[in-house]
Amino acid sequence: MPDSEKSGNDDLVVVGASAGGIGALSTLVSTLQKSFPAPIVLAQHLDPQRPSHLGSILERRSALPIVIVSEPAPTPLEKGKIYVVPANRHVKIVDGHVHLETDDGERPKPSVDILLSSAAQSYGEHLIAVILTGSGSDGAAGAVDVKNAGGVVIIQNPQTAPYPSMPLSLPPTAVDHVVDMEQIGPLLFDILNGVHLVSTEKVDDPLRDLLGQVSGQTNIDFRNYKPTTILRRVGRRMAVTHNPNIRAYADYLGAHPDEVKELVKAFLINVTGFFRDPEAYNVIKTSIIPVLVERGQENGRTLRFWSAGCATGEEAYSLALLIADHLGPDFPEWNVKIFATDLAPDAIAFARRGLYPENVLTELPDDFRIRFFERIDHGYRISKALRQAVIFGQQDINRGVPFPRIDLVTCRNLLIYLKPQLQRVVLDLFAYSLHQSRGFLFLGKAETARPSKATFELVDKRWKIYRCLGGPHAFPVQDPSLAPRRNTAFFQEQKRRLAAAAMPSPHELTQSETEIAQLRRINETILRYTTLAVVIIDRNYRIMTINAAARRLLGVRDLGYDQDFLHSVRGMPYQEVRQAIDTAFRERTTITLPELELDQMAEGSGRYLHVTIMIMQVEQGAPELGIITSIDITEQVQTKKRLETVQREHAELFTELSTANKRLGAMNKELQDANEELQAANEELMLTQEELQATNEEFEATNEELQATNEELETNNEELQATNEELQTTNDELTARTVELQDLTVQHQLDQVHLSQVLQGFPHYVMVLSAEDLTIQAVNPSYQQWLKARDVIGLPVTEVFGGKDVDQLLKLLRTAIREKQPIDTTPIQASAFREEESDGRFIHTLVPISDAGSTINRLFIYTEKVE
Repeated sequence: MPDSEKSGNDDLVVVGASAGGIGALSTLVSTLQKSFPAPIVLAQHLDPQRPSHLGSILERRSALPIVIVSEPAPTPLEKGKIYVVPANRHVKIVDGHVHLETDDGERPKPSVDILLSSAAQSYGEHLIAVILTGSGSDGAAGAVDVKNAGGVVIIQNPQTAPYPSMPLSLPPTAVDHVVDMEQIGPLLFDILNGVHLVSTEKVDDPLRDLLGQVSGQTNIDFRNYKPTTILRRVGRRMAVTHNPNIRAYADYLGAHPDEVKELVKAFLINVTGFFRDPEAYNVIKTSIIPVLVERGQENGRTLRFWSAGCATGEEAYSLALLIADHLGPDFPEWNVKIFATDLAPDAIAFARRGLYPENVLTELPDDFRIRFFERIDHGYRISKALRQAVIFGQQDINRGVPFPRIDLVTCRNLLIYLKPQLQRVVLDLFAYSLHQSRGFLFLGKAETARPSKATFELVDKRWKIYRCLGGPHAFPVQDPSLAPRRNTAFFQEQKRRLAAAAMPSPHELTQSETEIAQLRRINETILRYTTLAVVIIDRNYRIMTINAAARRLLGVRDLGYDQDFLHSVRGMPYQEVRQAIDTAFRERTTITLPELELDQMAEGSGRYLHVTIMIMQVEQGAPELGIITSIDITEQVQTKKRLETVQREHAELFTELSTANKRLGAMNKELQDANEELQAANEELMLTQEELQATNEEFEATNEELQATNEELETNNEELQATNEELQTTNDELTARTVELQDLTVQHQLDQVHLSQVLQGFPHYVMVLSAEDLTIQAVNPSYQQWLKARDVIGLPVTEVFGGKDVDQLLKLLRTAIREKQPIDTTPIQASAFREEESDGRFIHTLVPISDAGSTINRLFIYTEKVE
């Protein structure tokens, strides 16, 4: 039994990363202070056949001592040290020691799942798990075990991680903090020191006041929790928010309402799994499901379930798996709906994907995995047929709307967090959902709430399974005295609903039934022939009537009435539509949602509707009804978006054309100026000709010479014009060549940036030389660190490399350039560390790099020291 208090262990930090996480690990250890108050165990997936230099790499960046775990004997853990485990062994943490295992299974070594799970058993809530960049799913199941044991899970921000699939594969309910790489070290230090700080404070009265404040704002009573557990988790939040004591943190809670949600999240362990408590699900499979299927056969092959507090969806999908397994090939012919609700929107989004890591499916029978899952990337996605049977929605059970005609409600280990008065309200909600079908209620084994014997009968005492005998016919509401002050308006609205839903007199009941029958006759006679999608609902969102066009457009497959509109339409944005309906009823006005987008994850492709909500009242005193009309405007919206894209492209093209037009205008002006100069010169020539003609009589003897001169001038003028045309042609060619050179320059710059990025991320020692003069163009960070940050860019290689075999190295460099082939040197005494390690022996790999014209322009040198 993982109990941190009984183990007596101090805190522990476990870090898991993939082979691409060397940079992330280097950044992490560089941010850790010498006074770090806990040991750190570091596991990274590497090639087990190649020697690992991770320890030596981290030693250069870390202020803490690095311990390489290699001995078969258990290694004790000490505060302020970093333990690097080998890449070819599985590792466990037992009794404060690192144990190397000999497991030769198919799991990648070292298994982060095994490491985290074993550490969770030994350290419990004293454990902090850090998941860094990775391309697999190893660590997801281990992180869930850490969360179950009360520990803290921190992941690297997937938006900045080079390989984000590992952090993204974790269920969001198992993650406490999503942090950028540079902030993880300071956060670890703050959490550990914050917990120690609160443990030394006299906290009885301040803690009691704090819990009372949280209880008043959330309706969740944490006063019966173990004080040490509460204190530790409060201390974590104090550290994150930088509050020195509990009283200061209580003031911070009052000024920052969002922090209350984070504190509640820290208190609650909101994780789940497929078929959690397999024996309980076996009772459901053998005793409950057959009864429900037999009754559903009589009700038109319809089954309806509600998973309240579904977290990341495993519980809802477990029900779907049981039903699909029981019905077999007849499953597609049944109308099975499983409503899965939870307060956390990120958990709902994760559940709706239906994609889970492989290690999370350990409790599933093998045939279930084969029949109902498909392999995708590093996990499994539940089949489309089962995903379509489950309808996920965000709902606060404290203020939720119950689903009618439910056959089975599952609410496992949720009521234990609620006050007794609120527990009774929630049980009334379940009774409202189950009383029509006399359905079953499945609670968690840790629940202390006991349903009323007047409403439920006990079916299985051990697994808390009940059957509804009958329930409230009126819409159940919470007692306003239990609600926080900010919800007063809500409960006034609930009171109004209760009054509207109260049992009428026999005369009124008949009149109401008559009105509903009239509505449905209208549907059969008028609405069925219109192409406009029309739905009529009451104030509790229940469908009174719906025409065929609305069923097709909104995907409402259930043919029964009185179903909940908000949860019957797949992919509808729940909060937005519910708010619009509430506003329409409250303000008695028409609300329009001009471009309502259905959820793409649920529908498979983007769809847009134009939705109008109007309020009508058949006669004075009768209940108000809402008319919801919908039009499919997907094509119009897509056309609009295409037009916007075209307009944006046209605007960009117009800008480019304007710029080109300005350039052409400037060139045209230059040509006009040149033409004016030529015209002026031509006029001068004409004047000269007139003067010559005027003196023709006086110079008859020289007339022929002047005529010859005039002909020569005309010829020169023609040659000048021809030369001008040639110059213009040459100018156009030069302009085109300039554009090409600019494009080549941009491409060259991109190549340089790409080369720099490759060098930055390369874990070995790399140097880039110019093939023309063997000068150094670039070195990667590893080489730069080895050179002790000396600036060698632009220096000849002969000024940096030394050793007695340097001439041999230079000869091989020129040979690689001449023959255009890579060369691996033998171990020689020639290196870029002339002063410090001139007597060392190194192996150099020389790789010539050619440009697009097959000309060698660069030479890569990969250097490795021979031990």
